[in-house]
Amino acid sequence: MKKGTASGKSGAAKFVRLKMTPSQMRKAWNGIDWKRIKAMSDEEIERNALDDFDSIVSLDSATEAQLVPPMPDVAALRRRLKLSQAEFANRFGFSVATVRNWEQGRVMADGPARVLLAVIASEPQAVIRALRPSARSRSRKKAA
Repeated sequence: MKKGTASGKSGAAKFVRLKMTPSQMRKAWNGIDWKRIKAMSDEEIERNALDDFDSIVSLDSATEAQLVPPMPDVAALRRRLKLSQAEFANRFGFSVATVRNWEQGRVMADGPARVLLAVIASEPQAVIRALRPSARSRSRKKAA
């Protein structure tokens, strides 16, 4: 199990990335005494967390927070742009297999891909402009 970094923005829910196998996840959830946790006060929870050095990361050793947007509905985004999977993949620099896996829920996009998908969702033309070689850079290549 690998610990990730906390992410999110002020006032929003915070997320921590953990890489666990399904069996590790089941074991972890089944080992929780929910009645005991619900009966605890905030002070008791904090005291228990402070007593368990593995449960928290000190602010001194914490890395900078990482913004990880939620996983978008890629199929809905692609349909809104009226693109096939292949067209969407080619236009925005993904492989067709990656787009297919995202849409079928087999794979979740990593942080940078989610950021790009969020920008595509709000400003697709800006991404297209950024990815298209400009006339100026094409003329420089011809001159060289």
